[in-house]
Amino acid sequence: MRHVEIGYVLEGTRRGYNFTTPTDGIEPESLKAIWRRAMPRGQGWGNYPASRSLKCFGLESGEAAACDITVTDMIDEVGRKGIRHAHIHIFTLKEYRAFLLERLSQLPVATVAEAEKRLYSREWELLFRKYRDIGKPRTMIKPQTILAYDGDWTFIKACVLLLVTRSTLLANLIEVSPAINPFAERIFPFTTLALDYRDEGRLVALPLEKARTIKDVPYINLI
Repeated sequence: MRHVEIGYVLEGTRRGYNFTTPTDGIEPESLKAIWRRAMPRGQGWGNYPASRSLKCFGLESGEAAACDITVTDMIDEVGRKGIRHAHIHIFTLKEYRAFLLERLSQLPVATVAEAEKRLYSREWELLFRKYRDIGKPRTMIKPQTILAYDGDWTFIKACVLLLVTRSTLLANLIEVSPAINPFAERIFPFTTLALDYRDEGRLVALPLEKARTIKDVPYINLI
């Protein structure tokens, strides 16, 4: 495993977001992808103080990038809040699988049990099916599923981690067609908290208030 961080620099000649740890040993193409994709999309992070997000995606090297994002209490040079910090871990596929399972195991047992109960319930199966039915015809190879939630965000993180670590559950619930292989990508890209679905991965969770601003794109309201 290798590690790199992106943070906000307030002083010096390169103010703003920068890599704040050495990047030696990381391929240039991987660095470009991490810089472009590490931070979850959207504006208004100052309204979500101390929130955390996990964003994972594949790199051209065949490795996985797992990005731990935290909304800090920093204020930039013009007084804006919502400054984020990213700890990025670069894993082999074997390491990545173990990492996801470990993160799932770190969540409260009761929360994971409730998420599992809901995801396997007939109620949520019908909810996901309705989402597929009302969506526009999807000809793209890699469709996107948007989850919306308002409440304890640990619960939605448990839902997402259960989905991405259990292939049968993922295939049954979020794919729009049995003909589409959800594992065409070796590393399924997801984000547990973003403020905009655009340019995010195959599975992304948004606060319900953000999802309600979406026009002409269906989302699954998990409330």
